[in-house]
Amino acid sequence: MIIPSFEQLEKVTDSRYSLSVLVSKRARKIVNGSDPLIETENIKPVSIAIEEAVKGAIVYNEPMSDKMYKAKIEEERAEKIEELRKQKQGTKESIYMRTGEDSEENAQG
Repeated sequence: MIIPSFEQLEKVTDSRYSLSVLVSKRARKIVNGSDPLIETENIKPVSIAIEEAVKGAIVYNEPMSDKMYKAKIEEERAEKIEELRKQKQGTKESIYMRTGEDSEENAQG
């Protein structure tokens, strides 16, 4: 297990509680299948999460009210839906273009 110095940990957050929350939430995500955000030889989720925190791959943000959190989630959801719509539209156009090309070739051939 990685044992970082207090100086390294102070760069992450000034609160032991915040550090504990950050590392435990990230370790849970790793346990649930999330890939490590850094190259590491550690295999234990908590060790990976601590190393990620020390290297700055994960950060502790200011807490949000429930209302702010819901608004942020809705905004991210809307952005993701729009991105998926654009991808789907691009796929439809690509299929249409290929179908149109195939039809022309069949008509000539």
